[in-house]
Amino acid sequence: MGPFSSVVILPRGTTNNENIFVFLVFFAAKHFQIRRACVAFGSKIVVGAVQRYNAWMVFYGSSARRLGTDVLGCVLLLLTVIFPVAPVRAASAAAPANVPLADEGVLLYEGIVVLPTYPVERYQTAVIDPQYNWPYLQFDYERFLREAPAPQPRAYRTIILENEYLRMTILPELGGRLWRVVHKPTGNDLFYHNSVVMPSPWGPADMRGWLAIGGLEWNLPQVEHGYAWGTPWDVASLKNNGQTATVTLSTPRDGRTLGATVAIGLQAGEAAFTVDQTIANLSEDPVRFSYWNSAALAPGKANHPSAETHFVAPTAAVVVHSSDDTQLPGAGHTIPWPVVKGRDLSRLGNWNQYLGFFEQPAAHGPFVGVYDRTQDAGAVRVFPADVARGSKIFGLGWQHALDPSIYTTDHSAYVELHGGLAPTFADQVSLPAGAAVKWQETWYPVAGIGDLVVANANGALNWARVGDGLRVGIYPTRPLRATLVVSAGDDEVARWPVQARPDAPFDQVVPLASLPASALTLRLEDSDGALLLGTHTPALTQ
Repeated sequence: MGPFSSVVILPRGTTNNENIFVFLVFFAAKHFQIRRACVAFGSKIVVGAVQRYNAWMVFYGSSARRLGTDVLGCVLLLLTVIFPVAPVRAASAAAPANVPLADEGVLLYEGIVVLPTYPVERYQTAVIDPQYNWPYLQFDYERFLREAPAPQPRAYRTIILENEYLRMTILPELGGRLWRVVHKPTGNDLFYHNSVVMPSPWGPADMRGWLAIGGLEWNLPQVEHGYAWGTPWDVASLKNNGQTATVTLSTPRDGRTLGATVAIGLQAGEAAFTVDQTIANLSEDPVRFSYWNSAALAPGKANHPSAETHFVAPTAAVVVHSSDDTQLPGAGHTIPWPVVKGRDLSRLGNWNQYLGFFEQPAAHGPFVGVYDRTQDAGAVRVFPADVARGSKIFGLGWQHALDPSIYTTDHSAYVELHGGLAPTFADQVSLPAGAAVKWQETWYPVAGIGDLVVANANGALNWARVGDGLRVGIYPTRPLRATLVVSAGDDEVARWPVQARPDAPFDQVVPLASLPASALTLRLEDSDGALLLGTHTPALTQ
């Protein structure tokens, strides 16, 4: 959270007197900048009341600023209770007052996060893209820079999924994004999370104002983050049977040509989550469009990738999308991956300026990942490359990185993984009238294995030759007992028992009687000999 952020957790019903206390604490958090207010006995009314409070502030907040007093704010707070101007959304499930979980099960509950927010509405103009009948808000970035307004605390509804290993926070009002995923055993964040809601010059050229809030967002119907990243998504359903919880979000059905539905799922005992994405053509004609999910990542606790951030993409070539690095070919040129003119671009510290590129000729799958070797933390995306054919990596640069003041008020930074239906931003996909495309991805944080070589939905694997053996790291998405089999050609050279959990990864040196110089095959097998995870090591060069 940022220095002026606060959180209100709303787990169970309360009396009117308790509601008044909740409002007073929340009001203090908003107006007196208390760092963190956690209310353990909220009510279903509070979420809607806070939304009503924000709505009144949109109408009358400028008057409050001109008066330079909180008196009007107090009046507005009372009005939120008496005169509702925004719908009340009931909490879906109760969280215990002491938020830590038992060892089993999954929770689904709601809350509020208060973030400093720039008055973006003041600079927005409603526009419709006639091709998709899609309403969006055009942002006057130049006027925003000239007037230099200050941010004010604003409350946002949160939906939280939580199990033994992960705590996940969704912001329905800000593009339905999955904003934060915390790996509870380490306290690491998977995603970048901005401490302020601040417009940037980025986004579609005719829109701009993109909010680099962080997390995983859903971008359509255009490229460069699309139109749907900063507007409210409908919460279509909230389901939880104690073992599996799912939050389903969708774009409004208001006459748009396309509709998007995203279902975010979490199972008990699993340190990974699923994202089921559906894009439907709601029109009577074929439609060509773009769809990409976009993750802003900063694995670890620093909210800033280190120079030792390692990009892992199973491809031999990439095509440049954009860069200010004059030592690299320009946009549209194909370059080898990862080494270009002696420079290993898989290491962020070797980058000069910003750089974005796509796997060539398309995404290879089944995974792409990032691992920060300094923070010993990473991120993995597992996806069906026959459907999601685009895989893009982007970074702000290193030696001469983009100035963070463009998108935040602190010195935080991020890298991005994008996944799309088409291979590049220059390509689009087509849907017949009434048709839909559906696919599922698995995402998860990784920690404690030093680096990343290969991954799938079962987990992530790292290896390195050390002395007369192999140092092997295995991060499973579920607790496992397995066997690591090491082979050179047809000859098995080692068999090693593996026990690992998401909170206790396997990280050991597997001794070999004689370490072959030839290529090795590593197989992680279950008790029936079925392959869970595997890779090939290259031969030693002389």
